[in-house]
Amino acid sequence: MSDSQRTPNSGAWHMPKYERGKDDLWDSLGEDWQAVDGIHTDLRVYVRFDGESEGRPKISGLCLGGGQITTDVLRAVPISRLENLPALLDDAQSRGQFLSELVPLVRRKGDDPEEFSSRVAMYYRIFAATSSKPAKEIADHSNVPVATVRGWIREARLRGKLPPGTRGKAG
Repeated sequence: MSDSQRTPNSGAWHMPKYERGKDDLWDSLGEDWQAVDGIHTDLRVYVRFDGESEGRPKISGLCLGGGQITTDVLRAVPISRLENLPALLDDAQSRGQFLSELVPLVRRKGDDPEEFSSRVAMYYRIFAATSSKPAKEIADHSNVPVATVRGWIREARLRGKLPPGTRGKAG
């Protein structure tokens, strides 16, 4: 089986909390690193953030451990999704628990367009942090058509709440 076949294209990532003595590599890296499971079936990815650049968190360290690292494996690490992780790290909890507590995104008559676009941007960043298809995830979570969510995202981009999109790339 090739590396690309073992590398998930999408799916949930898990960000465990640091526990001293449970992971030797994480212990040697330090508490300021975050482990991310689910990016690749054979590896654990560790990432460190250092401030922001142009409104996005800046990754200052990346470490892969636990298996063979090939060029295909390195190409499969989605840096743009990793940049979105700090949006979820403040209140680290399981993805399922987090989503069960997240109110579905709904546009009501009388909603302030600027405020709604800000909420769309927040939801987009949250879902883009753990999924390669954030619009579909938001639509499923909010029980609205994907086309509706894409329109909301487009509006948020036009209002400057999200950066310009790149075709085929979440985040």
